[in-house]
Amino acid sequence: MEMTRTIPEEQWNPFIENFSREHMGWVATIDVLDRVAGPQHVAEGLPLQGISFDTKGSRPNAIEIAAGDKPGSHVTHIVDMPLYIREARESDGSVDLQIEPARGPMTLIHLRGPVH
Repeated sequence: MEMTRTIPEEQWNPFIENFSREHMGWVATIDVLDRVAGPQHVAEGLPLQGISFDTKGSRPNAIEIAAGDKPGSHVTHIVDMPLYIREARESDGSVDLQIEPARGPMTLIHLRGPVH
């Protein structure tokens, strides 16, 4: 059974910090769901290095997702101006994080158990 919830905007920063800490090292697949071009893989099967929410830096109101632990397989993906963050927990223990920006395609991060 899937449990889905929308994260209230005022909770984004602590939610992202906790989520990143809890899921560091989990196997991540990152997809961009473009309505015109269709789904596009950004990363597949890479360990999650972290997710951060930047409210004041060079890209204010952006979420940065980093995956991969080797120089040749490291990916950073940025979602500018998020409008919605949704979390879905599956009965098999996997977790999906959906980030919908003000403009542009939605990002879907699928995580399953940590890399051993």
